[in-house]
Amino acid sequence: MTILPRGCARTIDDGRQPRPTARDVVLLDPATDQPIATMGKHAAHQAGLYHAAISVILVDRAGRQLLQQRAFTKYHCRGLWSNACCSHPMAAETSLAAAQRRLFDELRLRTPLTPLARVRYKARVGQLIEHERVDVFVGLCATQPRVNPRECAGVAWMPRANHTAFEPLTPWSALYLDLFDPEWLRACALGLEHGAPRDFGPVRVLGDAG
Repeated sequence: MTILPRGCARTIDDGRQPRPTARDVVLLDPATDQPIATMGKHAAHQAGLYHAAISVILVDRAGRQLLQQRAFTKYHCRGLWSNACCSHPMAAETSLAAAQRRLFDELRLRTPLTPLARVRYKARVGQLIEHERVDVFVGLCATQPRVNPRECAGVAWMPRANHTAFEPLTPWSALYLDLFDPEWLRACALGLEHGAPRDFGPVRVLGDAG
């Protein structure tokens, strides 16, 4: 039997708990990756609990990656540069639906997305801990984003050969740069490479998050 921390909904679909919202995250069993409960996202990050997340990487035809600067009002990593979009699926929402929803919320884009990878990581961000299983999607960006200022302070294109202008990146974006070959991203975004998303295995502990 899984013992849940205080503040969790016991299940995500039994109808006896308050309906989960976008302010909640879906907690996962670390042994099985299966959903076990929902919890407010700030509390989950305070406790460093393992939960589901999504990330979107957008590239252009030359392989440059679109970055967003996180709004300075964010509760963590404010003002840092990051990949195009990152967030959490709601209970009973697929990762793809969450990625499409948040991409429109943040950048007003309806770009078709392709499942790319599954990445697990743990990283300290200020006083909080990101401990996530991330479903990563990639898309080809051919439309100028329209920034939602509540989410994003601005956007920029990162050249394939020069990342230093945008350092420090968020921990997860820096990890993606290490894991994902730019030509692979471009090929997947253009539909030149097909296959199941790559699973990058066990949780990667970044910095002092252990």
